[in-house]
Amino acid sequence: MFRRLFYLQLARIIPRRLLARDKRRRVFVSMMGGIGDLVNVFPILEKLSEEHVIDFGAAGDPYLALVRANPFVRRIYTPFIYHPKRPAHRRLIERLLAPFYARVVLLEFADDDYWKAGLHISRLFADRCGCPPPARGRIYLSARHRAAADAYLQAAGLTDFVFVAQVIRDRLPFRSWPIGHYHELYRLITTTLGAPLVVCTAGSDHADLPPGVRRLSAMDILTVAAVIERARVFVGTDGGLTHVAAALGVPTVAVHLGYPPAITAPLGANVAIVRQSRPFEDPRLTTPAAVFETLRGLAPDRVQPGGARVAR
Repeated sequence: MFRRLFYLQLARIIPRRLLARDKRRRVFVSMMGGIGDLVNVFPILEKLSEEHVIDFGAAGDPYLALVRANPFVRRIYTPFIYHPKRPAHRRLIERLLAPFYARVVLLEFADDDYWKAGLHISRLFADRCGCPPPARGRIYLSARHRAAADAYLQAAGLTDFVFVAQVIRDRLPFRSWPIGHYHELYRLITTTLGAPLVVCTAGSDHADLPPGVRRLSAMDILTVAAVIERARVFVGTDGGLTHVAAALGVPTVAVHLGYPPAITAPLGANVAIVRQSRPFEDPRLTTPAAVFETLRGLAPDRVQPGGARVAR
């Protein structure tokens, strides 16, 4: 039943669109979730909004919070959840909504082989929307979220820090860096750079941290993003927060594990990627020393002792 929640939303959309008069200018876009996917889709929606009004189908939080903050989305239908690998679900959505929209764009991939085309996911999303691919992702932060982040950092006494996303998922071992590697990286950062560490372990199956490392308090995704925006530098594997950091222009070290970087690397000029020798190799072979050297070479003025990031 969870994968059929889109039925309820179709029951809301169709009557509303029957009464509307702007059928030709509206498009319906579905992206159920994936923080990194949404970050990559948002600049495409900006371009699409130049000629169309956008209705959006999304799952629940934290994804919904990101979509609600997007000023280019007119109306959100949630929870819009279906099974993208079921052709019957896709056909039903497209056929029922086609009379009421200029376009119906389902951005979820119908199979697991999308990456074999060798194209970045943002290019695939852009092609489906008929827009140029973005050079950088987008995330929309309000003054309220920035104020909440500032209050948290002030209370913690943090004016200059390195942010790390520690995400280890047992069900995705090929995309998970070992916890011992994280802890060794923390030792290198704290002993060499002397910078405080803020680590987010939300969603991780292994959340242990060594002494002296600050765990990020529980907070909503947009406030987390506002904290990241203040960081001297960000380090993370190929996950949602890494794409958030890159979209915000924060110097970002992406420890790329699993899929080739050409497919899912975070977009942005301030991104340095630690690559595997070959896709899907043992994550243990990507060493903390290699990540730390990439960190030091990314933005020397910000990763040397005393090289604080300038607040925005």
